[in-house]
Amino acid sequence: MQSDPQPDAVLVSAPPEVTLVFSEPVTPAGAGIKVYGPSGAPAAGRVTSTGAVLKAQLTATEQGTYIVSWQVLAADTHPSRGVFAFAVGRESPNPFASLLDAGSAGTATPLGLALQVIARWVHFIGFALTFGVVADSLAIRPHQAFRRLIVAGVVMLAAAEPLALLAQLASLSFDGDTAVAVLGSNFGRLVGLRLGVALLAWTFLALPRLWPMLALGALDAVLDGAGAHGVPGWPLAGQALVAVHVGAIGLWVGGLVAFVTAPDRRFGRSAAATLGVAVGTGLALAIVHTEAGAALVSSDYGRAVILKVLVVGLAIGLAALGRRRWELAVAAGAIGVAALVGALPPAF
Repeated sequence: MQSDPQPDAVLVSAPPEVTLVFSEPVTPAGAGIKVYGPSGAPAAGRVTSTGAVLKAQLTATEQGTYIVSWQVLAADTHPSRGVFAFAVGRESPNPFASLLDAGSAGTATPLGLALQVIARWVHFIGFALTFGVVADSLAIRPHQAFRRLIVAGVVMLAAAEPLALLAQLASLSFDGDTAVAVLGSNFGRLVGLRLGVALLAWTFLALPRLWPMLALGALDAVLDGAGAHGVPGWPLAGQALVAVHVGAIGLWVGGLVAFVTAPDRRFGRSAAATLGVAVGTGLALAIVHTEAGAALVSSDYGRAVILKVLVVGLAIGLAALGRRRWELAVAAGAIGVAALVGALPPAF
């Protein structure tokens, strides 16, 4: 993100407006930009948004330090916020200077990022228990215990959406304007659609055959992709890769759960196929979002990708040794790291 004035700049006179330029189109979350003058009084006038540019008219001309607080929703629904200061004439105390010391994690608050990871983990585990177990049951063999697993998965799918909404607000701010903006954004629509999928899945449990659940699983994977990081210059490519990646992971982990519950030798072939697709799409996403590996070590996103590769590699090793229970435990951890990767802003 670039700004005019720049952070920590000392200007001769007050600028007519504060301008923020992002790397992709954004939507203001609530007010979008708040400016506090040296006395602490609000100094932001009308806020306008055009593509990747966000502007706020400056209504104060007093000398001293100004604090600028901004929060937006990216085109891929991810929240982003920040705070910086600039001065007119000279630096001075500001009642809102404590905002500059607020902790951050990626482009969110530490609490917001933690809740995003938890919500994503609950959703992905619910996806695996629901659609992965259903697929295994239809492709290999039904089992009485599978129904309890599927019910648990549907409950987790439904519970993940209120958690995701809470995480979005915690990543930005807890106020009415922000809540209204989040609910009316693409993120809010995706939350509603995923919750609708979970409720439909619950009603489909009453059907004598569960194959219609697979169509819901495909739709849920597409919705997950719709809220994923895009690939610059390749419209919809990142979203499509994420949809396939989520589906493959769900089938792999759901099949593992089914195998541990009721072992069957036929699971090995399907596990190799789904894990292969998951690894392939995951590597493709890692390459495009880290500039072909150039940002693997220099960014939080890249370091999370390295951790994910290590955890998935451990799961593959355990699968080769036939330690399926340990593989399942590590796979659950891999989903947690994948949730962290999805919540962090990519390097590219």
